[in-house]
Amino acid sequence: MVPELFQNILSGLLPLNVLVTGASGFVGQHLCHTLAQQGCTVRGLVRDPSRLSSALRDSIQPVKITGLDDTATIAAALVGIDVVIHLAARVHAMDDTQAQDAEYERVNHQGSMQLVRMAAAAGVRRLLFLSSIKVNGEERAAPYSLTDIPNPQDSYSRSKYAAESGLLAFAENSQLEVVVVRPPLVYGKGVKANFAQLIHWVVQGVPLPLASVKNQRSLVSVVNLVDLLQVCMTHPKACGQVFLVADDEVVSTTRLIQNIAQAYSVNARLFYCPQWLLRVIAKLLGRASSADRLLGSLSVDISATKQCLDWHPPVTMMQTLVEMANAEGRNK
Repeated sequence: MVPELFQNILSGLLPLNVLVTGASGFVGQHLCHTLAQQGCTVRGLVRDPSRLSSALRDSIQPVKITGLDDTATIAAALVGIDVVIHLAARVHAMDDTQAQDAEYERVNHQGSMQLVRMAAAAGVRRLLFLSSIKVNGEERAAPYSLTDIPNPQDSYSRSKYAAESGLLAFAENSQLEVVVVRPPLVYGKGVKANFAQLIHWVVQGVPLPLASVKNQRSLVSVVNLVDLLQVCMTHPKACGQVFLVADDEVVSTTRLIQNIAQAYSVNARLFYCPQWLLRVIAKLLGRASSADRLLGSLSVDISATKQCLDWHPPVTMMQTLVEMANAEGRNK
C-alpha cells in the first residue's frame, strides 16, 4: 500500500521534494530548471556548484559532495525527500582502460546501490535511475524494444545493467519504488561533445562525406527525456518498470545533418563517399567507433513506454534544433 502522503503527492495535491544527483550535468540542469518552475523543492547534488547556471543556483538547493561515496552529506540531503532522480554516472569514454573499467563498476554500480540503500533508510518513496540504451546492445538494423534480452557490450553498459538489476532487486524487498529509463544519445540546448561538434561543422560549412548514409538512428531531445522523467516520478504504473525513451522520429545521419542545417539556416554541404571507404579511413585514423555511430543503425521502439504511461514525446527534433539555434542567436 502506498502511504497516504505519497498518494496525495501522486495525485498532484502536494509539491514534491526531489533530490537530483548529477544536477550540474547537461540533463541535470534541464531537469532541475523544469522541476523548480513547476513548484518542486529541488536539492541538487553537485561536485562543483560553479557549473550550475546563476539562475539555477537561485532556484534549487545545491549540495556539494565529493562523490557518491560522500555518504554523510548525501544522507543529510535525503532527509524529507520524496523522489530521487539518479543521473550522476561515470560517463562512457571511447578509450576505456582497465582503471576506467573499475571506475564504472565503483561509481555506476556500487555507487547506485549505496544511494538506494540510503534513500530507503531516509524514507524516500521512489528512485528513478537514468541508464542507457547501450544496455540493450550496440548498432543493429532492427529497432531495440523491451522484449530484447539485454546485451551490454562494454564496461560502461555492463555497469549500467548491473545497477539496473541491483536497484530493481533491492526494491522488491523495500518500500522504495524503482524506475529505470534507458535513453539513446540526448541532445538539446547546451549539448556538448560530439553533437556540438557536428553542429559546428554544419554551421561552418565543412563538407561532409555522408550523403550516402541511409542508416536509422534514434535520438532523444532533452525536453522529451525530462518530460518522461517527470511522468515517471509519480505515475502509478511506472513502479518497478524499465522504459525506453526516444524522439518519435528515426533519422539517418544524412537527414540529421539536413535538419541541423535547416534549423541553423545554412546549407548542408554533403557529398558522396562509399561507406566502405569511410570505414577504412576511420579505422586507419583510429576512429572506427566514431564511424560506427555515424554510419551504423541504432533505433528504439518506444511503443511500450507510450502505452504503459499514456505518454508521447511533446516536441519534435526540428523544434528542439530550432530552439538550440535561437539560443545561439542563429535565427534572430
